[in-house]
Amino acid sequence: MPPAIAYPPVPPPSWQRFEAPVSAMPAPSHRLRRLLLIFIGIGLFCGGLFFVGRQAALHVQARTEAGYGSLEQAAKSLAQDDYAGATEAFAAAQIDFASAKRTLGFFGGSALGITRFVPGLSKLSSGEHLISAGAHISEAGPSLVTVVKHLHGAKDAYSDGVTVSFLGILKDVEGPLQTAGTELRAADGELSRVNEDDLPLDKRPVFLSAKAHLAAGTGLLEGFQKNEVVLRELLGGNGPRKYLFLFQNNHELRPTGGFIGTYALLDMNDGVVRDFFVDGIFNPDGQLKENIVPPEPLQKISAGWSLHDSNWFPDFPTSAEKAIFFYEKTGGPTVDGVITVTPAVLGRLLAITGPIALPDYNMTVDQDNFIPAIQEQVEVKYDKTENKPKAVLGDLSEKLFEQVFATQDPKKLFTFGNALIASLNQKDILLYARNVDAQKLIADAGWSGKLASPPSDYLAVIHANINGYKTDGVIDEKIEHVSEIAPDGSVIDTVRVTRTHKGGNTPYEWWNKVNTDYMRVYVPEGAELLSASGMTWEFPKAPLDYDALGFRRDQEVEAIEGSERIDEATGTRIGTESGKTVFGNWVYVSPGESVTVEYRYRLPLTVRAGAEHQASFSVFYQKQPGTPGSELVSTIRYPASWESVWQTGGNLVPYDHILILEDALVTDKFSGLVWRLDH
Repeated sequence: MPPAIAYPPVPPPSWQRFEAPVSAMPAPSHRLRRLLLIFIGIGLFCGGLFFVGRQAALHVQARTEAGYGSLEQAAKSLAQDDYAGATEAFAAAQIDFASAKRTLGFFGGSALGITRFVPGLSKLSSGEHLISAGAHISEAGPSLVTVVKHLHGAKDAYSDGVTVSFLGILKDVEGPLQTAGTELRAADGELSRVNEDDLPLDKRPVFLSAKAHLAAGTGLLEGFQKNEVVLRELLGGNGPRKYLFLFQNNHELRPTGGFIGTYALLDMNDGVVRDFFVDGIFNPDGQLKENIVPPEPLQKISAGWSLHDSNWFPDFPTSAEKAIFFYEKTGGPTVDGVITVTPAVLGRLLAITGPIALPDYNMTVDQDNFIPAIQEQVEVKYDKTENKPKAVLGDLSEKLFEQVFATQDPKKLFTFGNALIASLNQKDILLYARNVDAQKLIADAGWSGKLASPPSDYLAVIHANINGYKTDGVIDEKIEHVSEIAPDGSVIDTVRVTRTHKGGNTPYEWWNKVNTDYMRVYVPEGAELLSASGMTWEFPKAPLDYDALGFRRDQEVEAIEGSERIDEATGTRIGTESGKTVFGNWVYVSPGESVTVEYRYRLPLTVRAGAEHQASFSVFYQKQPGTPGSELVSTIRYPASWESVWQTGGNLVPYDHILILEDALVTDKFSGLVWRLDH
């Protein structure tokens, strides 16, 4: 053996190089032999690791495919109401994934992260995540079987005429849903860590589809759990509840969505529907026990104010309370809340169910034809002797919801859920509860229809079709809003609303009439009107001497109209409502024509630098319920000396010093900027 190297007893300074005597170093041949032995050992280890890894990968692949095959069989069994078969398949999947996981155990922990970078072994890392995802799904299986079994049993009981408690169903499935949700969320997290490139090409589409559906399913479960408190309150879990449904025709726009032609009364207790009564709106209106002065624009067509015109206020909680008041005055019971629905909701559901036959009316309706077909039945083809023109709406709704409730396909159920959420988000469904806690939850979800109160700029364009037939169904609208910020921080806004009438040559008479619109533009309170153009100068006279006849005056209407003044230069009615300044005018659009109305006004605010020499400005655009989505073009123009450091809701054009947002106003929109000001 070569002699040992004699190191000094004390480490040398860092700047001094230590050199061992030449005679103390191993001979070259010995060094080479030792190096070869090390390389041979490493080679044998890597070779063995590769062999074991390859065999493990093959086993993992086989067991994983078997596990997912069992999950597929479980899904098929559930679809066929074979709960025993589904339970057995989920159990088989658990065994498959457990076996695969044991095989992969040798490479577990941090070692699997390394194998992602070793050729031939990266599949083991993705395989582990696939196994874990499958294991979580199979663990969720028994809970899913329980949920589906309860839902199916409730559906069968309902079909057999048995009274079904929706709250009872919720209570029965609450625990299983929580368990399933926990496992499915864990599975979703595991799938997100799978490297798609590690999968065979023929398996990738299935993997991506499963991943998308799993994410959607967990989102649906989370949404359900988040809003469960609201559901319990609305379903009568805290005592009997009555709800007033208002069906609004958005082809005849009114502030909260459309003209109210039909109403329904829903009576619930402890999740059980005790009664659901549907009727034409003019039946209760004929029982109104008090004469009330309508808002001035409505006096053009109505001598008195009643339930069908109750949705005059764009702030839905205010209109909902007014509807409750009128319904009580007709002899109706006190209700706990109000729910509005527009035909757009039925259209979304028909897109999923497909065509629905209505043999009593000799028609079949689908998502494309149902609005004109139903409108024609209501306006022209109804039985004049029976005189129930709106009966077709009730019959269609009943058949439509029967198909919805009969659906067992999880994918279709999810699609139905998405359609209802979209209807709430796009304000085709509005909710109001008199219970303060429930109303807060509704507002937090963005479904209350309440006029917002943002800290900066604001705009809402609200239409009321007054004797304008159903022409809003063929009106296109473009809203252009420009905010010009001066160097001193003052802001002048310009709003242009262009309405284009696409009717005139349609086969339906109600689409070929003039659109008569009382338009109100809601802007920040205290805004100063500078100019206005494009509207019609009109001030209808009261049809009656209300004071002489003893008509009652409504407090909200009195407060609003008491705040109003007429701008002599433009004929614009300027007032205050819901903490906003309101500009109101009549706008007429004939078939085949376009009309542009413009308002220019100074905002009651100044953009100033605050902390760290930063200033901000934003605009909140609130959509009118029932509208399909006006074209919105928003522009914020600012001084050239201001440096933008943050923006949202649009595209910044630095060289023009503007932020532009171009979008459809399908939901509320927001656009804003933050600048750094050095002076």
